[in-house]
Amino acid sequence: MNRVEQKRSKLSIWLERHNRDTDWLTRTSGLERKTVEELASNPNKSPRMITIRKILYAVKRVDPSIKVSDLWDMN
Repeated sequence: MNRVEQKRSKLSIWLERHNRDTDWLTRTSGLERKTVEELASNPNKSPRMITIRKILYAVKRVDPSIKVSDLWDMN
């Protein structure tokens, strides 16, 4: 049986590359687990600006050169 590969968000790919998980991001950002997991699993989900700021604050501890466009497509 072939497994259908799900589309992943840029956030999810970033977490995997840096050996982090959604639990780490939940603890570090102070966001709810449901919010973090939805943003990591749904590439079409656009977060609010306050959520973006909290996530950027957390991920900049690991990768100071990260930009919003590295995690979301902002149109």
